[in-house]
Amino acid sequence: WREISGLAPPLPRSWHSSCTLDGTKLIVSGGCADSGVLLSDTFLLDMSMENPVWREIPVTWTPPSRLGHTLSVYGGRKILMFGGLAKSGPLRFRSSDVFTMDLSEDEPCWRCVTGSGMPGAGNPGGIAPPPRLDHVAVSLPGGRILIFGGSVAGLHSASQLYILDPTDEKPTWRILNVPGRPPRFAWGHSTCVVGGTRAIVLGGQTGEEWMLSELHELSLANSVI
Repeated sequence: WREISGLAPPLPRSWHSSCTLDGTKLIVSGGCADSGVLLSDTFLLDMSMENPVWREIPVTWTPPSRLGHTLSVYGGRKILMFGGLAKSGPLRFRSSDVFTMDLSEDEPCWRCVTGSGMPGAGNPGGIAPPPRLDHVAVSLPGGRILIFGGSVAGLHSASQLYILDPTDEKPTWRILNVPGRPPRFAWGHSTCVVGGTRAIVLGGQTGEEWMLSELHELSLANSVI
């Protein structure tokens, strides 16, 4: 391990979201500051530079401040934000909103794909996931995004899998029925994709008095996906 002391760093934060772009760039979005204030900023750190420098991505409009959301890369240089605990006036609500940004554009901007009450929001087809935070998001081949798990108000069902293709003219949520024994319904787990064909999920919290130490594998090569 070695500490990367990037210049002009973002505010200290927790419960933020991050993803990697081109294998060399780190994107960080939102989260909760030390003061408890929710954040809506987006920063980029180019790790290929000898002396990395944090750069805030300037935008004219940002999604509502939030924590516990996910960022996923698709289509090369596009990112998708889903869910989280979002600020709405003085209140905070679980969200099922979807926003995208194309970082290949000269002036990147956030676009609302789905979400009630958001500027330009559409009404997606299919059955949308219940609003949630601390879930798992996995980027699939072809630009599709897989969502499951998370903290969902009042629901303790099995870990239902949802898939969305943001490249469609009208993005539509689909529920996937995958064989095998799924992870228990939980949130705060950790996940990664191995070899481009397997999603590995570890741990999580169920809301009971214990944490999970279970390890599950989802085959992304299955024809049902």
